Amino acid sequence: NDMDSTSDSENEVVNLGLMAKDYESEEEVTSSNNDISISFDELQDAFNDLHKESFKLAKLVSSYKKSISNLENKISKLNNN
Repeated sequence: NDMDSTSDSENEVVNLGLMAKDYESEEEVTSSNNDISISFDELQDAFNDLHKESFKLAKLVSSYKKSISNLENKISKLNNN
């Protein structure tokens, strides 16, 4: 189940990155619809960058989940006293 959460988090991060990238380049794309000249290497580099960033963010999410769980446990203990 934790793996599903991590996978979902990674997918969300990738999707957000792609959405941001799309938003940034929207004007460029619309103004040059007939002049698309992105090479495979450029696409591969962009994918690799997003992939690396998604793993970094997935680790952060995992760390935050652990912190939240620890804090929830502390709150639960305080409420039981």
